[in-house]
Amino acid sequence: MITVMWKTAEGETGEVALDGDAKWTFGRAGGDDLTVAVDNPAVSRTALVIRDAGPGPVVFRGQTDNGAKVALVSVIGSITWLDEGTAGNLTAEENRVEFSINDEVLLTIDVEFEQRGSVVERQQSAGA
Repeated sequence: MITVMWKTAEGETGEVALDGDAKWTFGRAGGDDLTVAVDNPAVSRTALVIRDAGPGPVVFRGQTDNGAKVALVSVIGSITWLDEGTAGNLTAEENRVEFSINDEVLLTIDVEFEQRGSVVERQQSAGA
């Protein structure tokens, strides 16, 4: 299980626990099954998706360019940038996601999870 906590630039906050195939989504209002929606034409309908995977959650960037940047931020401040259409794994050291457009941070997400094996390792131990 993972816990996703978010804060928008407007100060809205939220938290949700995900397990199994559940996913957390962010995008422009009108997208399918969005957890957090914004009314901003520069934000794609499915800008970000976070789901549990092993050994750490996966962040998928569906956001088109539009001046947008998606950063995976570590506890010491180092950054891994996600390009359009790519995904990255979160780790114990890199568990924050920042979504910005034209250098304005619109959304900050913190993800808490326990370190564990890969999906295959977890499936094998569950089947044993």
